[in-house]
Amino acid sequence: MDVRTEDGNPRNKCALQPGHSLMDWIRLGNSGKDLSGVGGKLRPVAPRELAAHSTEGDAWLAIRGRVYNVTHYLAYHPGGTEELMRGAGMDATELFDKVHPWVNYDSLLAKCLVGPLRVDRPDAEELFGSNDSTPRADRLREPSKAQELVRKSMENLANCITPVRKKITARSEESVKSINASRIIQSLVQSSDLPVTISRRAAASPVKDPTDKPPAPLRFDWIQTSQRLTLSVYTGPLANPGGCAQLCDGVLSVDVVTDGWLRTLRLDPEKPLVEPLQFKVYAESGKIEVTAHKEEAGVWRGCGEAEAGAATRTAGPRTLRCAVSARARVSHDTVLLSLRPLAVAVAVPLGYHIRLHFTQEDGSECVRSYTPVGEGWGGELGALRLAVKRYEAGALSPRLAALEQNDSITVSSPYGNFQLQRLKNARKVYLVAAGTGITPMLGLIKFLLSKSNPRCELIHLLFFNKKEEDILFSDKFDEITKEDDRFITTHVLSEASSAWKGLTGRINSALISQCFGKDSLTCTESCGHFAAVCGPTEFTQTALELFSHADMSENCVHAFMG
Repeated sequence: MDVRTEDGNPRNKCALQPGHSLMDWIRLGNSGKDLSGVGGKLRPVAPRELAAHSTEGDAWLAIRGRVYNVTHYLAYHPGGTEELMRGAGMDATELFDKVHPWVNYDSLLAKCLVGPLRVDRPDAEELFGSNDSTPRADRLREPSKAQELVRKSMENLANCITPVRKKITARSEESVKSINASRIIQSLVQSSDLPVTISRRAAASPVKDPTDKPPAPLRFDWIQTSQRLTLSVYTGPLANPGGCAQLCDGVLSVDVVTDGWLRTLRLDPEKPLVEPLQFKVYAESGKIEVTAHKEEAGVWRGCGEAEAGAATRTAGPRTLRCAVSARARVSHDTVLLSLRPLAVAVAVPLGYHIRLHFTQEDGSECVRSYTPVGEGWGGELGALRLAVKRYEAGALSPRLAALEQNDSITVSSPYGNFQLQRLKNARKVYLVAAGTGITPMLGLIKFLLSKSNPRCELIHLLFFNKKEEDILFSDKFDEITKEDDRFITTHVLSEASSAWKGLTGRINSALISQCFGKDSLTCTESCGHFAAVCGPTEFTQTALELFSHADMSENCVHAFMG
């Protein structure tokens, strides 16, 4: 069936074989199978190497400077293998934009990423052609294969990245062809306004600087559909960024915080943008995507005037008003509140906490800390999702648990000291939580199961509660255990019923050894493990002492203290 999009481009859908739906593709990506073919280690790819991978058994293609191994995806492509093979071995950005520019390829093909398309100066043979007379070379001979790949890569680079403090202008195809490819490459490499390649090289800036030197201004690029504009901001792998975005007097302002430094990106768009805004963080790469809606549908020539400000130290905490956008029951005494900030899109760093402020009848302010649970655990997407347990004698929790949709509350900016870099080499992770201390672990679990470089081999959660009915998100844990055998959950109850068949008692060295293994926590010169703890103060201190007695280094343990 030939389906046409609004702009008239054909989308030739075909019937997929059973077991090849989008959900099947997602399951394959989460199975641990190496879809990239390079072991998950990113590396630059030269145009000449890209052109060599052009068969159905070995198909690579590039989109906006990123090279993907789509060999395994061919059978899952809704348009069929033949349609996707049109872009194999080449920069397929132009072809992709003609057919379906709205598709989130970066997420869909994340596990297939080989690395950035290298734009270094090619050698003479690459520039001026070789004696290769195969049909594939004939297709790219006018101009030569390497020249065309380099030209298209440079054109995409010039049009898809926003130069800092400069207006983006469209360059005609004729003018690009008239400039020597080597000069294009040299000018881009020497430019202080543009990264050498889009996205990956920009994202490779170091996260921590031992000299406490301010980080460089934010680097970014942009993509668009007829309805939306998306800014992709790069903070560096495992930078664990947080921040917010808002529209004020027509200007899109993006604030990003990493390691106590605040960096701001301001965009005066080519045409008006409108809310709602979306603010999404990709934890492993450190990429942030900010999406705004266009007031009028259409394709822009550029994104507008952009300026990236210098980094400054974060000042005192900010506060903002949030409205309850959804609520759901998690257990008999716990609700999941979705808080939507008013006129602002917000993201909290992984493992960080926020404070809720409530004014009491006597005029005094009551403040309590909560850790957002992250995506994949219920609640409304894009909102701050908090698991609130009701304590009858509590000063704040009964009022929070009673909040209804559209009620408002004041929230202060995130705080914490968890560094995602500490999980960089972790292959086995042990999580110990009690009660609502599970909340910071939820984001870690999702991150660790998706982490690809290196891939986690084991995530073992030891979860302590009083009674079976007190266990939060038990259904979610069961689902993850069935889908991924790397995840193990062990429940321990202190007031178990006679029907309980699991472990009982309180945290002690015998339980730790029984669940994690007697020698598994002992640190060596090349240990690849990590442990995290969260719960009541006494529980957390006991767990830390047990890890210490097991000869686990302090560098391999983190305690979440709210």
